[in-house]
Amino acid sequence: MTFNGMKQRKILVVDDMSVSREMIGRLLKKAQYSIDFAENGEQALHILNNNYCYDLVLLDVEMPGISGFEVCQEMRKEEKLQELPVIFLTSYAKIENKVFGFGSGAQDYVTKPFSPRELLVRINTQIQLKQKADIIKGMNEVLTEKNKNITDSISYALHIQKALSSSTEILERFVPNYFILNKPKDIISGDFFWYKQFGHLLYFAVSDCTGHGVPGAFMSVLGMSMLNEIVRDHYHYPPSLVLNKLRRKMIQSLNQGHESMRSKDGMDIAICLINFETLTLQYSGANIPLFLMRKNPSNGTYELIKRSADHMPVGSHPNEDKNFVNHSIELQAGDRIVLFSDGYVSQFGGQENKTYKIKRLKDKLIEVQKYPMREQAQILEKTIDEWRGDNEQVDDILIFGLEVNNKKVITKREELK
Repeated sequence: MTFNGMKQRKILVVDDMSVSREMIGRLLKKAQYSIDFAENGEQALHILNNNYCYDLVLLDVEMPGISGFEVCQEMRKEEKLQELPVIFLTSYAKIENKVFGFGSGAQDYVTKPFSPRELLVRINTQIQLKQKADIIKGMNEVLTEKNKNITDSISYALHIQKALSSSTEILERFVPNYFILNKPKDIISGDFFWYKQFGHLLYFAVSDCTGHGVPGAFMSVLGMSMLNEIVRDHYHYPPSLVLNKLRRKMIQSLNQGHESMRSKDGMDIAICLINFETLTLQYSGANIPLFLMRKNPSNGTYELIKRSADHMPVGSHPNEDKNFVNHSIELQAGDRIVLFSDGYVSQFGGQENKTYKIKRLKDKLIEVQKYPMREQAQILEKTIDEWRGDNEQVDDILIFGLEVNNKKVITKREELK
């Protein structure tokens, strides 16, 4: 009896009776299997530990020395033999023997005297199952390798993204009391923080690009490059003009000006410009508001002052010909400014598994103002982690906070090149 596709499959027959080995050998050879023999359990384990090419073990139970049950148990201790199918072939017909056999790790149990046709069908079934398992295992190995290569590539992309991002060295000297809470959903993020300093002027921005992961990271690199280009020779531009120019560049770069190629790619972004000589702040936002935390001198509590963003992104939009609004605020020493992407408030969690929402963030920001800036970031991160619980992080998270100190002018030599 021949089973299609089963040629050259290799079986180890373990039986202490030569008559049984000969009979089984003739049956399996006729079915075009390749066969090796072992006369006892010790010999079987020696063969198996030195040859990994078998597709199945046909194993007698009652043998001198190590029983078939013990051979199977020893096989399952070895990683390379754990998935190798075992069929017990024995005269033990009691239910408890079969249960013990399956408990030892066997896949099937055939009682002597057996029907040759039945034995071949059972062998063929187990070998087919192993063949499919081997295919799946091979596919998993390929997927694991591909996943590793992709992860390595993304990790290197993160290195490039960080290299293109603004170093915080100048920022730390200029405004030492600040924090950046950055929690990418994946390895790399579509959210980015950007800043540029010119003497007593400081630009800074928080942006949330379309998508996350690799697509979002590409958009973030594009956005940072465009911002650097826009303000390089025009550091006096108000934030609204920066956003107008950034939008035009984004639409041109993504070919969004052609009706047939219009897309939703773009970014939400808030840009601020602080003049540390006059202690004034200018802000303009595309879907990202500004929160200003100001201390009330009479009672020491903080109030939250909000400047709303324009409800349009930097990118293709029905209102893309409309200019962004520029807001101006007179600052006081000790004011704290907060910009954030929507990943924090969009996170699902809590007892009712709802989004965190902006109201909770406002309350939390007021609550943490009694702490230094860096501690605020730690509290905010702990809060959202506890809120998320076992839920998946739904989006990139980025929050930037800055405390305005007394005016400070940096010399030309200290400017960021």
